[in-house]
Amino acid sequence: MNKKVLLLALVVMVAIGGFYMMKSSQEPAGKPAEEGVVVSGVDPMTYEGTVKVGAQTVNETIVLAWMGKLLLEADTGLTVDINTEFAASGVLHQAMQGKELDIYPTWTGTQLTGILRYEGPNLPADETFKMVKEGFEKNFNATWTMPFGFSNTYVMAVRRETAEKNNLAKASDLKDLAPEWILAGDENFDTRPDAYPGWSEAYGIEFKEVLPMQYSIMYRAIDNKEVDIIAAYATDSRIKKLDLVLLEDDKAFFPDYSAAYVVDMDILKKFPAILPVLEQLSGKIDAPTMSALNGRFDDGEEPEDIAKDFLTQAGLLKK
Repeated sequence: MNKKVLLLALVVMVAIGGFYMMKSSQEPAGKPAEEGVVVSGVDPMTYEGTVKVGAQTVNETIVLAWMGKLLLEADTGLTVDINTEFAASGVLHQAMQGKELDIYPTWTGTQLTGILRYEGPNLPADETFKMVKEGFEKNFNATWTMPFGFSNTYVMAVRRETAEKNNLAKASDLKDLAPEWILAGDENFDTRPDAYPGWSEAYGIEFKEVLPMQYSIMYRAIDNKEVDIIAAYATDSRIKKLDLVLLEDDKAFFPDYSAAYVVDMDILKKFPAILPVLEQLSGKIDAPTMSALNGRFDDGEEPEDIAKDFLTQAGLLKK
C-alpha cells in the first residue's frame, strides 16, 4: 500500500475513534443501566474505592441518600457507605469539609442562607441554584448536581380545628394569636436567618415560645396539642395524614428549597462519572412523588426498599 494512503487511513481511524469516545462521554444521564455511563473513555464499573453518602435524620433526605447509594453501586464499581444520622444540614456541611462525607442531599435555600450566609431578597429557583453552586465551588471545593425537580419549602401549619376556630388562612392572620402560642420547628429553625428569626422580622410577629425539636417529634407534638403551630416541610406526607391546614406565606418570605446532591470535588477528580450517575435523578422527582415516598417512610417501610422501587419504576435500576 502507498505510504500516503496508509497514513491517510490511520488518520481517519484515529478521528473516528476520537469521535466515538467523545460521543460516549456526552451521552445524556438517565439512559438504561445496561448502557452504562462513560466519562473520558473510562468505564465507571472499573472504579475501585469507597464513597461516603450522608443525610439528615429527615424522611426525605434519607430516601434520597439511599437513591444515590443504589445508583452508584449499580452504575459504578464503587463501594458506598451510608450514614443517615446527621442532625442538621450544617453538620453535614462540616462533615464534608472534614472529609467524613463525599455526597449528601440537601436544599438550595437551606444552604444559601445557612452556609453561604445570604441575606438578600428571595431569588428565583434558577438564580438560587446558580448562587449555591458557584458559592460552594468557590469556597468549599464542592459542587451541586442539577435539582431533582421539587422544592420543599417551609410552610406554617395548624390543626384544622384551630384554623376554623380562628379563621386562619394566611401567615399574617397569626399576629394577634402568636403572643400566646408555642411554635415548633426543626432543630435549627429558631436560629436560621431563612427560618424563624427572618420570618418574625418580615411579618412583625413573635411567638410566646419557639421550640426546636427533631422533625418527626414535631408532628407528634402538634397532633397531641403540645404545640399550637409548626413550621412544616411542604412535601411532608404527615400534613395530609394529620389533616393540617397550611397557611399561605402571604409575604413570600420563605425562599426556594430545590433539592439536589452536594458532591465533594476531590471525589469527582478521582471518579468523574459520579456526577452523571447521580444526575440521572435530575428533573425526575416532583413534589407529589416525593410526598408519596416520604409517606411510605413514615409508614415504616425501609428507605432502601422505597428508593429501589422508585429507581426501578423510573427505569434507572434493573429489576
